[in-house]
Amino acid sequence: MLGLIGVARNMLLPRKFRFILEYADGEPNAIVDMIGRSCPSLCGSTAATAAWWLPSGHAQTIWSSIADFSNVDRVEYKRKVIMVPDGGIISIDTAPVSLAEPDMDDTRPTVVILHGLTGGSYESYVRNCVSKLSKPKEEGGHGMRCVVVNYRGCANTPLTSAQLYSACKTTDFSSALLLLTRMFPKSPMIGMGFSLGGAILAKYMGEAGSRTPLIGAVTVGAPLKLDSTSVALESTYLSMVYAYALGSNLEALERKHIDTLALSPDLWDALEKVFRTKIHPDKNRPIAKYELRDPKRGTLRFMDHIITCKVGGLPTPYGDFPFPSAEAYYTHSSPLHLLHRVARPMLALSADDDPVVPISTHQDTIKNIQNSPNVVLAHSRCGGHLGWFAGRSGERWIYQPIGEFVDVLCETFAQQDGKISQGLGTHVLKHMPLVHPNDSPKATERVSDGEMLSLTLKVSQQVRTYQLTQVETDL
Repeated sequence: MLGLIGVARNMLLPRKFRFILEYADGEPNAIVDMIGRSCPSLCGSTAATAAWWLPSGHAQTIWSSIADFSNVDRVEYKRKVIMVPDGGIISIDTAPVSLAEPDMDDTRPTVVILHGLTGGSYESYVRNCVSKLSKPKEEGGHGMRCVVVNYRGCANTPLTSAQLYSACKTTDFSSALLLLTRMFPKSPMIGMGFSLGGAILAKYMGEAGSRTPLIGAVTVGAPLKLDSTSVALESTYLSMVYAYALGSNLEALERKHIDTLALSPDLWDALEKVFRTKIHPDKNRPIAKYELRDPKRGTLRFMDHIITCKVGGLPTPYGDFPFPSAEAYYTHSSPLHLLHRVARPMLALSADDDPVVPISTHQDTIKNIQNSPNVVLAHSRCGGHLGWFAGRSGERWIYQPIGEFVDVLCETFAQQDGKISQGLGTHVLKHMPLVHPNDSPKATERVSDGEMLSLTLKVSQQVRTYQLTQVETDL
């Protein structure tokens, strides 16, 4: 009853997208000062009003999933397909297409974007930001290059091995960054991640510390503590709808690539459990069946328990997989415990009424931020999951604070003559110049010192190979 009263109130008196900033207390925070000075959308002075006909987080989230945005924020990309060190394939889509080719002297900023669970560059929430950020300044945009990194098997990217992506695996993103720093060595780069992509980005920022070529990062609706998010998803009958929807999306993606996944004998039983079809070549062997100790069939936790925890990344000793359960995978993959190592300004945007990543899952994050001076969590009272639809027309609004933060990052970077110093954030940051062609940037693949990383870049029918020196890291 109280919920219905709240919905009615929000329809009559729509709420504004006002954000509360959570950050390390007790000392001056240059990132918060920067936000207060240059991000009026986050500080409330230009906050938009939620669409009256989308009065709750559920309404905002569902509208984001079912509405037709095909004619909104239309973007033309140019795709490049990359072979990463372990032989897997990812793709990068660049907009505008005129800025997709290598340029050794281009100093315009590049925004590197990670999408959600089973999405890609085509997603409406991605295009909303790309269309605004990549539009020329004279046309009211930001004049930036946007590069969307599509995970293995997503957005028509080929799956060439029985290895998927996950919240734990950051090496594909590192490989994409390594290539981009060689293609655009003078371009300041900012990371942006939505939902699962935000978790991957946050984990990468913690792992890389001051060794990242990124000058800053923005996450949107990111689950920073995966185990809490999973529990919240299965806490009520209504939230279970999202657990089943996300699980169904992941199942559909894996069904599309079932022939490739079946190349691994270790996955035969798992695939039989999920798809209830014969995979094992032994015809006399019964099909593996669902067990009572397994999570609820069809949920996201079920898919992570049966499939993701086994093939979401590199196997030991090169990586951390497999995990014995979804719980172990969630605990190990959560970026929460790495936030204190983030050495670049990182803004985490979230909505309190997000039904997928509710504010209750951020309680540990708010406590942890006290030891993470370069991380600011900005959460609004309303907005849903990747929603923030505003006004009578219900236009997406979240690009506004994102654009403001990205702009001030680039302006501050330019004022410091291309270096990140103590002036950004309260943490003592090392000087980090942009990566130039003659440098040897560190990446997060666990390879021997001096091993050559070959990234095969396919453009139309041409193939170019970039030989990049990659050194061993302590990750």
